[in-house]
Amino acid sequence: MCRIINEFQLRSYRVLILDKLPLKSYRQYQIDGEVWEPVPVYDAKNTIAIRYDGGKSFLGKTVDFR
Repeated sequence: MCRIINEFQLRSYRVLILDKLPLKSYRQYQIDGEVWEPVPVYDAKNTIAIRYDGGKSFLGKTVDFR
């Protein structure tokens, strides 16, 4: 699992910066018990994104790649 070390909102997406990314392939993320579909992110190291425009912070949470 990887830990979220920073985050920011970009329109209807939450961009999550992680301490590392897994070497295995994945199709979903699980964060805090909730499953998310990946949003493609290009040219950003250790970064994932989800479609989310709520106010909850994911900072410090762990990401389980499935």
